[in-house]
Amino acid sequence: MRNYGLLILLAVAVISLGCDERTEQTDSGGVLLETEFSADAVPFRYSVNSEIAVIQAAVAGTLTITSLIPNIENSDTSVLMDVELEGVEFTYTRVDRGTRVPPPYYFNLLGTVSAGGTLVYDNMPIMSIEQVRSPPLSDLLFENGGFDKETGETVVTMNVWVRAYGRTLSGRKIQSVPRPHTVEFTQ
Repeated sequence: MRNYGLLILLAVAVISLGCDERTEQTDSGGVLLETEFSADAVPFRYSVNSEIAVIQAAVAGTLTITSLIPNIENSDTSVLMDVELEGVEFTYTRVDRGTRVPPPYYFNLLGTVSAGGTLVYDNMPIMSIEQVRSPPLSDLLFENGGFDKETGETVVTMNVWVRAYGRTLSGRKIQSVPRPHTVEFTQ
């Protein structure tokens, strides 16, 4: 019986050591993150054949990341609620009748958002060359015909979803709720 109990303890230890780190819950640490592109950048129109597309990724103006304190009148704030940003992730969904989308784009982003404060980034890339050179956007390149092979259209309209990731200074993981921004990609 004693050996049986020891085996159970050993099994629990092995299982808990083998758990994947990605299964951890995200705890806001008393703050929430919100992302917003400037009003003049959305909706955004981007030509995949432009000179800048050959050199760098698509850029969509100013991104503001805000730290919100829910129920602020009933809670105290602390420097431990400040958020050290780690990055932003961009994912894509089609708004038009197409189904193909580029792979997600993760951009390392450093900075600290104070509790209840904002941090502003100008000329934020929303994708890299890898996304521009992947279907359906690669179909719009002149050398590939200049139209989406799935829909036959010369414009691909997508929602670009942005999510910011970071940690509070107290060490708790935090991420913003994904927020869509409509972008029209043209020849």
